[in-house]
Amino acid sequence: MRTFTGLALGGAFVVAAAAPAHAASPSPVPAPPPAADVAAARQAAAAASPTLARFFAGRGKTDKVSAAAVRQAAPRLTGATVPVYDLNPGFVTGASGTVARLAFLATEAVSADGQHASVWTVKKDGAWRLANIASGADEETYTRSGGTVFREPQVNAWYALRDGRVRPLNAEARQMTGAPSVSLAAYQRAVRKRYGDRLPGSAYDRRGMAGGYAPAHKGGSGGSPVPVVLGGLVLAAGGGLAVRRLVRR
Repeated sequence: MRTFTGLALGGAFVVAAAAPAHAASPSPVPAPPPAADVAAARQAAAAASPTLARFFAGRGKTDKVSAAAVRQAAPRLTGATVPVYDLNPGFVTGASGTVARLAFLATEAVSADGQHASVWTVKKDGAWRLANIASGADEETYTRSGGTVFREPQVNAWYALRDGRVRPLNAEARQMTGAPSVSLAAYQRAVRKRYGDRLPGSAYDRRGMAGGYAPAHKGGSGGSPVPVVLGGLVLAAGGGLAVRRLVRR
């Protein structure tokens, strides 16, 4: 289970296209973000050190964290700032041949006691800002797999597109493909079947399940929201910190 902390930026909103828009391309590979954006995103992650310290001090929880624990967390960034791509809704519908689109940039951080977290930043109103902090470093780890690495956030499935084939990188993705790799065409048919009726603007979306998360279930894993919808990163409202947990399947 991963813990997520969303930071409010002046009210609730959904980042459905957090990255700068790129010209449409027939290539299945998304365009990388400009170097200037990567540098600005890293600066935003570094500036989030106070929030990151609270996250580490509370081990993913943000209430009842002492000032001493925050100071002792001493977070620092480690490794490169990497792009994180999500399954492209246009690819799901067949309107685009590009399998994924840039969702956010992630930077791994580590605390003084060895905890790891991924700091997510998005571009809003022309500036890169903190969007989320997630425990662990899945984003950075999978990005090192080579090829174009992307995810289906709805089921926490991670894939790499290499040599025209989609290759699962974790158990969730292997459950989806049922094979060591599948052709891009086969993958498109599969995701169209999975998500074709759950895209932004769909009836499923209008029932309040947009942003990648359905309403919390009663019972089960403490009412944790389970990702089911193709959308973006939902940030909290109210000026505070909101904690989410991703339930692995």
